[in-house]
Amino acid sequence: MPLIYVNSPEGTFSDAARDALAEELTSIGLESEKLPQHPFDRSTCWIYFRDYPAGKVYHGGIPAGTKVIALEVNSFAGLPTTEGKLFLYERYTEAIRRHAGIPKGHRVPVYIVVREVETRDWGVFGGTLTIDDVRMPHPDMPAI
Repeated sequence: MPLIYVNSPEGTFSDAARDALAEELTSIGLESEKLPQHPFDRSTCWIYFRDYPAGKVYHGGIPAGTKVIALEVNSFAGLPTTEGKLFLYERYTEAIRRHAGIPKGHRVPVYIVVREVETRDWGVFGGTLTIDDVRMPHPDMPAI
């Protein structure tokens, strides 16, 4: 159930690429956390895209350098494991490469930060969820 912020310079993704990337990031995020692709679990993955004007993105201390893309991934503590994070880094970077139109074989300027949040510190619907709530949702649990 990751909460993801994708930060990128304007024009990095077309609308269609953004839609496809959001779908792919959702699937990869749940897979990295070993969560089911149940409609409820998919609906707990939120992605916010933040576009910044080229002159407001600095690289090496100057504006409008390389189109660096930064992902902030918030997840329950313990989800994903170290192996899951490595899977996530590789798969997220490859998905971004394709959807940003970066040629295969080129360095992909993606930085990913995973923040693990204790379940007691993650408020949902006026309370909290447990890892078991998202690992084993009731079959009739509706999507959010």
